[in-house]
Amino acid sequence: MTSVLPDLTRMPADPSLISLGYHHEHTLEAFEFDDTLEVWTVTARIDADVLAESLAVHSDADQETLDAVEDIAVGRMPFVRVRMFGPEHPFFAIDSYTGDVARIGETVLDVASGEFDPAFEAALSHPVGDLLVMDRIILDPAWRGFGLGPVLAGSAIRRLAQDCVAVVCEPGDADGREMTDEQHREAAAKLGRLWSRIGFESFRQGVHFLDCHLQHPQDLLAERRKEFVALCRSWRDQHHP
Repeated sequence: MTSVLPDLTRMPADPSLISLGYHHEHTLEAFEFDDTLEVWTVTARIDADVLAESLAVHSDADQETLDAVEDIAVGRMPFVRVRMFGPEHPFFAIDSYTGDVARIGETVLDVASGEFDPAFEAALSHPVGDLLVMDRIILDPAWRGFGLGPVLAGSAIRRLAQDCVAVVCEPGDADGREMTDEQHREAAAKLGRLWSRIGFESFRQGVHFLDCHLQHPQDLLAERRKEFVALCRSWRDQHHP
């Protein structure tokens, strides 16, 4: 979040009501790579019942209005966990997923052995553990511009990265717009700076990584959470003086 708070009148609802939901589904019978790849979808939303309770306290909304309240979507965050010591070759497993994730795999893994690339291993403080790929962070347009991306991503990583050596991502625009090469580079650089606010560092070929064994990312997440608390307080001051 920036030091100058954005126009909070544009924010759809009280940000303190946002919750994260974690979804991972798999068949009981394991198919190819099921024991090596875990695909998680993290959704950020405001539950309708929680929002209705807040409106009942802080507004004069009638019961009909409260009954019509619906969930508010904030964003979603797909993650892929790669089990480095699973039964299948880690690179072949990650290569079976989407192109973006496969490109990240080509950068941080040794294609032949399936182990960490020597340069990537050398960049890590303790290169033993699984790999978590942050595929992309997609915020609903109404929630963009408030600096929520880092605190949402950092909070999700804190839950998903247990026993992982690192989190990796390839910063890039995720809204599907067609861009020139120059625009793509500018967007990637901007997002790289954004993700550095929770501890991501540049590796190579556009891939960034967060070392899960370092204290620094935890300290940065604590700072982002303090900023989020301040944002919530400012929203309430504006809407419930």
